[in-house]
Amino acid sequence: MVPQPIQDMDVNKTILIAEQAGNTPRELEIFAKKRGLELLKADNLKDVLLTLQENRIDSLVLDAALLEADCGFISVIKGMEKDLPIIICAEKNTPELESEIRKYQIFYYHIKSFGIEDLVMAIANAVNGLSH
Repeated sequence: MVPQPIQDMDVNKTILIAEQAGNTPRELEIFAKKRGLELLKADNLKDVLLTLQENRIDSLVLDAALLEADCGFISVIKGMEKDLPIIICAEKNTPELESEIRKYQIFYYHIKSFGIEDLVMAIANAVNGLSH
């Protein structure tokens, strides 16, 4: 089997970005466009569930602010899509929040102040089935 270039591996993959309306970083949109990734957006938890039911999603990027301290929502998602790579993005890191979120076996925990590069790498790994 001949290894495929990484940019070809991403084609026909869909990422669901769940965050407050209008907050998707421009760099993330550029990354998705270059890689041929489809970006779907949801700005509330109800729409996340509906989108998961109606579409084949390869990775979910979920803003921790939407959870409103109810990290149990992650287990609802895992109940629907057991193997879905979930990337949680938090504005501020606290040991309590990180510990609570990691209980749900997420793919990656991203702190927004660390910059977009780590998030882009995590998404690329998630859609290509690589561990982070």
